[in-house]
Amino acid sequence: MSLNAGMAMGDDLVRFSADGRVGRVELNRPEQGNKVNVATMRAFIDALQRGHDDGVDVLVLSSAGSDFSLGRDQEERPTGVSKRDNLSLILDANALLTGFEGVTVAAVRGRALGFGCGVATQCDITVAGDGARFGFTEIRDGFAPSIVMTYLETYVPRKVALDLLMTGRTVSAAEALARALVSQVVPDDQLDAVVVATVDSLLDKPVAALRQCKLFLREIGMVPEPDRGAAALDALTSGS
Repeated sequence: MSLNAGMAMGDDLVRFSADGRVGRVELNRPEQGNKVNVATMRAFIDALQRGHDDGVDVLVLSSAGSDFSLGRDQEERPTGVSKRDNLSLILDANALLTGFEGVTVAAVRGRALGFGCGVATQCDITVAGDGARFGFTEIRDGFAPSIVMTYLETYVPRKVALDLLMTGRTVSAAEALARALVSQVVPDDQLDAVVVATVDSLLDKPVAALRQCKLFLREIGMVPEPDRGAAALDALTSGS
């Protein structure tokens, strides 16, 4: 099962394919390190929407070439697109990614920086090659990444978030695993095989249970601690 076969979208900037219960989204600007310009972001949004519309249970995100993504193309000055509208595309992409009812799996090799690091972090399961590197590097371009700050503390402690955001440093796959940015680190040459095995394992599980895991874990944080046990019982016994 290949991670890289798909239907071209957005002049081949992003590829999407669906095979039964599995959808695949592949960034396809390898010569530019899969930097995301406006056209690529729109194609990425379209591909994520296709995953929703096709009703796949697992959505695999990967990239062509040696880097997952070097983030947004900060040098682009698109005509006819305001700064606010440009940045709003990130919100649309994040909402589709985190709002996917099934399981999202990222396969990360090479560098995942800025928006690329955000995508990797927000996927449900992120498998990284041992040569991968991660970083929220926006501060190097002179601005605080406010959009990243809307979600990063969901995944990592505050001190880790501030360290990554304020220094803009890149970290190894091993440190990314220690900081909970990724789920698993494997040898680079085994990345595709491990992702395929991970997807196959997910497909063996009841899809309703997988979706309930995501929904309950998202909602339980809004429930007062003394009431969480009752909420768990409600979830397990509703409809029985």
